[in-house]
Amino acid sequence: MSASYAWLLLLHILAALWFAAGVWGSTVVRAQGRRATGLAERLLAVRILWRMHVVFTLPAMIVAGLLGFYLVTAGGFRFQETWVMLAAGLYLLMFLSTLFALTPALSRQRQAAAAATLSQEAMPRLEQALAQKLPGILSDVNALILLLLVALMVVKP
Repeated sequence: MSASYAWLLLLHILAALWFAAGVWGSTVVRAQGRRATGLAERLLAVRILWRMHVVFTLPAMIVAGLLGFYLVTAGGFRFQETWVMLAAGLYLLMFLSTLFALTPALSRQRQAAAAATLSQEAMPRLEQALAQKLPGILSDVNALILLLLVALMVVKP
């Protein structure tokens, strides 16, 4: 194993940990936001969810994925191996659902929260955005996929 490979592997692992912080941290924030009774707490939860998504989840998912695909080729693995194909498929599923479903849903929640802070007339829009189950479901699916990816990377069956 070359020194550059080891450093890139370390960066890949750090990006995966950064990604895990965003995915699993957002589940806690989402649960607390759902339990909140006051408007201020619910608005804060929406803002924190968006911030975690933009700071942790999106950049780390992209960096970990790019490094992961590079490390497969640089590490002498083949894309025809079952565990590599499964990991790549799971990653692409997670990437596409996050990029094209979760991010727009969280953006709509954030916009509705911003409008609700400016006027009480926007409250129904906020309640409708917060009632959507898709962001929570996709976040939970991402957490599950992340666990499967970690298992595949460690075991390499």
